[in-house]
Amino acid sequence: MVLCWIVVFLHMIAPTILVVEDDSSVRRGVVDALTYTGYQVISAADGKEGREMALTARYDLMLLDLILPNFTGFEILEALGKSRPGQAVIILSAKGEEDDRVKGLKLGADDYVVKPFSARELLARVDAVLRRATERHPLSEQY
Repeated sequence: MVLCWIVVFLHMIAPTILVVEDDSSVRRGVVDALTYTGYQVISAADGKEGREMALTARYDLMLLDLILPNFTGFEILEALGKSRPGQAVIILSAKGEEDDRVKGLKLGADDYVVKPFSARELLARVDAVLRRATERHPLSEQY
């Protein structure tokens, strides 16, 4: 029981964010900004690794690119919706057309950020989505 509370406490202090992004410079910048801000970060460099981590890893929020090798971000979102409904997701994509934004949101994303974006804006959106996700599902109840 004590160990359970320690794990919950650690997650409350530093949520874990999964970054799925194939562009190494974008991934590194996002990971660095999140780490500097105090988040725990895990990352994947392609759709195959990202899909596996999205479905099996323990994290509080996923930042997901749409254009990925092996599996697209939309395919990852579809799989996630079947196995982990309600998982917090922010899409990060150069695909800024309305149809893409609407499709991503309908597949379960909580937010959609069009590249290029500033670290300041991304961090504000991460904080907002995590705040809402915690209100829906306390971190102790997440996967």
